[in-house]
Amino acid sequence: MDSNPYFVTRQRLVQAPPGAIFELLADPSKHPLIDGSGTVKRARQEQPARLSLGAEFGMDMRLGLGYKIRNTVVEFEEARVIAWRHFNGHRWRYELTPAPRGTLVRETWDASRLKRQWPLKVLGFTRTTPVNIERTLERLADYFDPETPRPTDPEPSKRTKKATPATPAEAAQEEARKQARLQQAQRADAEAAAAQAAKAERATRTAQTRAERRAEWAARAAVARQARAERQAAKVEKVAQAQRAAAEKAAEAERVQAAKAEAAAQAERARVEKAAREEQARAEKAARLEQEQAAKKRKHEQAQAARKRKHEPEVPVEPMPPIGATARPLASAPVRPAREAIAAAKAGRWEKPKPKPKPKAQPAPAPALVESEPGTTPAPVRTGLPPAAARRLRRAS
Repeated sequence: MDSNPYFVTRQRLVQAPPGAIFELLADPSKHPLIDGSGTVKRARQEQPARLSLGAEFGMDMRLGLGYKIRNTVVEFEEARVIAWRHFNGHRWRYELTPAPRGTLVRETWDASRLKRQWPLKVLGFTRTTPVNIERTLERLADYFDPETPRPTDPEPSKRTKKATPATPAEAAQEEARKQARLQQAQRADAEAAAAQAAKAERATRTAQTRAERRAEWAARAAVARQARAERQAAKVEKVAQAQRAAAEKAAEAERVQAAKAEAAAQAERARVEKAAREEQARAEKAARLEQEQAAKKRKHEQAQAARKRKHEPEVPVEPMPPIGATARPLASAPVRPAREAIAAAKAGRWEKPKPKPKPKAQPAPAPALVESEPGTTPAPVRTGLPPAAARRLRRAS
């Protein structure tokens, strides 16, 4: 693979002496026999039988369409080197090196000196030339191979005229034209070389300028990256400081909240304990009051029961016969009260009959006091019929 598509070189060992190969290359009429591209058809008229330095020769070509081409020999060293230059500026060069078993032939296509190279790329020469050179070298080796049939000479052009012997003046003119063409080719080569050198110098300056610009851009980018990194670091540090301050503030707030919660809990515990002590004191006081009231109530009930027992008359009562038994008359039946007295006793309006007068008058019993709410004056209650007598009256009615 060639690094430069406009400078292609291939080589091959050919089993023939350098002189024989050079004679073949120096004869333009034999070029169609070894052409590997298939575009070289025949040599044109008025061409030298053998090439020399500065000689010009034309060829009939065909690449899709037929066209003509004219070349000038620019290098010529007997049995060593031969090269011709195309009118567009590119060159075909053959270098012959003796080898133990023949000759090493190196063919070169050089279009690197052209000012305008893009037409060659558009027409596909940069792609097809390497393959065509290999085919040319292969056909050159087959030409000198004794086992391979040698190709016949191409048909001469119909326009080719028979060569007539030239006079000394014509030969001198031809030689002068050759020298002029050679000088023109050399000037063209020098101009192409100068243009190529200028192009290379411009490319070098351009590459150097680009390298300097890239270096400057890289330095600026490095400075910018460093500045961005510093800004980013400062931003990160600022954010970290803010986060630390926020964390410390939150921790302080949590400590204050915890202290407040602890104080509130202690106050709540103190309040609950105080309320519990007050409740216990109230409960103890209420219990004492209840005990006192219960004691007063028992005492009052005892006194009232004693008074009732003292004033209740003793009435003999016959026990009730069982159900279905025949009632027997009492030996001494109690005196039954009137119907009005029974109704009054049922309604609770019955008044105890006045006791029989005794020899000694006794004072009337004091009215019983009904226990009332603490802090109120108990109201006197009229003593009515004893409960036992009331039950007997109800049973009798």
